[in-house]
Amino acid sequence: MNPTKKKKLRKRSTPGERIVSLCFCVSIVSLGAFTLVRQGLSIFSPAAEKSAVVAGHEIEQAKQEEEKGEGANGMQKFLNGFSENIPGKEEGAKFTTKLTNAFSGNTFIESTRVLLGKDGWLFYKATDDGDPVSDFQGVNRYAESDMAAIAAKLCAERDVIEAKGVQFGILSIPNKANVYPELMPATITRDNDVSRTDELFDYLAKNTDLRVVNAKNSLMDERQNHQLYYSTDTHFNAIGEFVTAMDVLNLFGQPADSLKNVKFNELYNNYAGDLALLCDMQSEFAQDTFYELDPSSENPEAKSTKNVLIIGDSFGERLVNTLDEYYGDATYVNIWSFTPDMIDELHPDIVLWECAERYTDRLNWVSLI
Repeated sequence: MNPTKKKKLRKRSTPGERIVSLCFCVSIVSLGAFTLVRQGLSIFSPAAEKSAVVAGHEIEQAKQEEEKGEGANGMQKFLNGFSENIPGKEEGAKFTTKLTNAFSGNTFIESTRVLLGKDGWLFYKATDDGDPVSDFQGVNRYAESDMAAIAAKLCAERDVIEAKGVQFGILSIPNKANVYPELMPATITRDNDVSRTDELFDYLAKNTDLRVVNAKNSLMDERQNHQLYYSTDTHFNAIGEFVTAMDVLNLFGQPADSLKNVKFNELYNNYAGDLALLCDMQSEFAQDTFYELDPSSENPEAKSTKNVLIIGDSFGERLVNTLDEYYGDATYVNIWSFTPDMIDELHPDIVLWECAERYTDRLNWVSLI
């Protein structure tokens, strides 16, 4: 006789459990269907107008993918778009940021773009908008052949621009982390405290006759006397802006004003900068003092009647405010909006290419001519 096999009794779910399971399945299917429809409609929808900065970031990201050989295929791009369009994704990320900060006792922020440093300072850590953390660590370097190629390119551009009777110069503005390294999280270590931008500008100064200045040197000299960058923003404050502007005056042979003599008006002391905005924690980080240069304290002998055209990024957009006080006219144009014929239209005496440290690669592949 064959032994009798006992049938395992399957536990039957209760009506309540079945309702919960059904609701869960419906929500998952609905979420997926909504995202698919949203992604599909985006194919036929007219593209929204992009700002010059956003367009520029996309160009740089595509350039990086091309150089690394990691360009996504069609299916991968679709999957990336699918994940980016999940409803509530952005709100969920912001909630997670605030939750982790609260549970860590204000020592950590869960964010893909913002680092919480010491003393409540925020730092930028994106990798699709330059790579400021690698700049800080000193792990991304230029070979000497790369620096030689950049030098040759910049000299060629200088020659074309100065043939129009215009002075040309290049300004580098350091990442905040490289001016205040002691405020970075202890978990971010440095291989080299000399960045590739430092090396490149030293190379350009020693091996070419280009007008170049790395504002890091002057900012490091003044950082013990004044706070030069906002703790909640990627950018310098009005004092750091002034120090950098005086570097520009010196670069073009103009006597600089003295930081010891000028005054800054305190407009308010609860400013929350772009990094606080990125992690949606403006109220938690409304801690910076916002200053403005007092024009009445400026030295009139440090002023010039020349006109300057600043081509650059968001640092240049701020720098133009101080330079406009010391030049006859100062005009700022975003690097992605600039066209060579603007030099003929605006007739500047000086063209300044301003480049934030995290965008140093632009000197290699963005052309002004």
